[in-house]
Amino acid sequence: MEGQRAPQNNGTTSPDDNDRVVSPHLPLVGRPCHDNMYIVQFPKDQVYRVPPSENALIVERYRNPPPNEKKGRRVCCCSPCLLLTIAIILLTIIAVVGITLATLFIVYNPTGPTFTITNFVAKNVTRPPHYEISFRVKNPNKRLGIIYETSAVSMLFDEDQVAKGTFPKLLEQGKDSPTQFKVNVTSTRRTLPKKTGNKPMVFELDMNLGVRVAASGIKTWIMKSNVVCKFKVNNLGSDSRILSQVCDTHFKQY
Repeated sequence: MEGQRAPQNNGTTSPDDNDRVVSPHLPLVGRPCHDNMYIVQFPKDQVYRVPPSENALIVERYRNPPPNEKKGRRVCCCSPCLLLTIAIILLTIIAVVGITLATLFIVYNPTGPTFTITNFVAKNVTRPPHYEISFRVKNPNKRLGIIYETSAVSMLFDEDQVAKGTFPKLLEQGKDSPTQFKVNVTSTRRTLPKKTGNKPMVFELDMNLGVRVAASGIKTWIMKSNVVCKFKVNNLGSDSRILSQVCDTHFKQY
C-alpha cells in the first residue's frame, strides 16, 4: 500500500525470523506472485506426521482382537486348570472305589457259590433232545450278594460232549442263602446216550460262570467261577435218579 515502507534489513537475522509468518504482501524472491496465495512456514520440531493406514490397522488389531482369537486365548489359558480339575476328580473317584473294593476283599474275603444237583431229567420228546438239571446253589458269603453275569455250560458223557447251554443270566442271590436254579441244556446229538448193561451212566457237567459280588449297592468286576459236577444216574427214563455226585468250585477273585 502507498505510504508504507517495507522493513529494512540491516544484514542480521533475528532468532525468531524462522517462526514468523511471511506477510502475504511480500512475494518470495524467485517465485512468481499469484493473487490470493498464502505461504505459511512452521518450525521443524512442530511438524506432525500421520502414520500409514496399514500401521493403524495393525495397532487396532492388537487392541481389539477378533472374537475367535479371544475365545481361543481364553480356552488355552483355562485348559490346564480344567484338565487338572478333571484329573483330581477322577483320581478321587478311583481312590474311593479302590478303598471300598479293598475293604470288601480284606474284611469279607468273598468266595464262590457251591452247587448240588437235586434232579436230572432227559426229555426225548423234542428234536434234538434236551436235559433239565435242577440245582441247589448256596452263597457262602455272609455279607455279600452274588450276581450271575455270564455263563457257558456243557455236559459230557464218556468224555464226549452231548449237550450245551447257558446258566440263567442276571440272577442275584442274597447273602448266606440257598437258591434253586434250573438249567436246560440242548443235546448235540439226535438221540440220547445208550446205557450199557447194569452199569450206571456217568455224566460230567462243566460250568464257566462270570459272577460279581455286591455289598451296599457296590459291585465288583466280573470274577470267574468254574464249577465241575461229576454225577451218576441209574438211567434216562422216567424213573431216573442221581446215584452219586461230586461238585467242585474253583473261584478266581482276579
